[in-house]
Amino acid sequence: MYNYSLSQWLAFFAIYCFFGWVFESIYVSIEYRKPVNRGFLYGPVIPIYGFGAVTIVFFTAPFKDNSFLTFLSGMLAATALEYVTGYVMEKMFGVRYWDYTYEPLNLNGYICLGCSLMWGMFSVLVTNYIHGPVDSFVKNLNATELWLFDVIFVVFFGIDLYASTRAAFDLKKMFKEYVETNENVIRLQKRLDVLLAFAEDDYNNFQSMMEEKKKEHEEERKRIKARLEEFRNKYYNSKEKSNKRVMYAMRRNPGMSSKDNRFEIDSLKKIFMKK
Repeated sequence: MYNYSLSQWLAFFAIYCFFGWVFESIYVSIEYRKPVNRGFLYGPVIPIYGFGAVTIVFFTAPFKDNSFLTFLSGMLAATALEYVTGYVMEKMFGVRYWDYTYEPLNLNGYICLGCSLMWGMFSVLVTNYIHGPVDSFVKNLNATELWLFDVIFVVFFGIDLYASTRAAFDLKKMFKEYVETNENVIRLQKRLDVLLAFAEDDYNNFQSMMEEKKKEHEEERKRIKARLEEFRNKYYNSKEKSNKRVMYAMRRNPGMSSKDNRFEIDSLKKIFMKK
């Protein structure tokens, strides 16, 4: 299997990129119950599957007659490729395009035991069943057809890669701005919470002060009222005859009032009208 030309390796890469896109799109579409165009690129290709399959074909070639060694070598090679790819893409674009953080036995979220075992099974599947027809298809292409196939793929892949990478950097910029904006909002919210807390304390203190003042004013009013009642009683007793005249006058004119001294006239009404 090492007797492949660069053009043939490129054709294998293109074919497995497409196969990977078909598999991923069907799987994710079923999971989300709606059509999903899976992958980093816009077109129907997922490079990680292309690189993974080519890596598997290359590293499992010496063990193609031993399924266990094919499984093991393919699993290790593809897992290493997945880890490096995931790490580099996150460093470049600031986000993870796959994340196994919540999967058991994962390493930094880039790889996990479950996916590694799937890579191993995929290695056996590719080596024993898939690569044979793919190998025949590519070898049956003459030089012109193979060259045309590769050129068309490289042109479209390059355009797609440029557009997708640009979109990824735009997403990185937007994500960074969103994070900064969110952090500013959180800081402002914390400051607002502090200000509201102080304002609430001030309001509570003000309420307490007003309650104390209200109590003081109420007590003072009661003292004044008591003194006024005492004074009125003394005044009434000292001037009994005149008071009787006042009493009769008020009783005859219960609607009398005073614009400037309403409190006083009302108080006198209470004294004389009830006698």
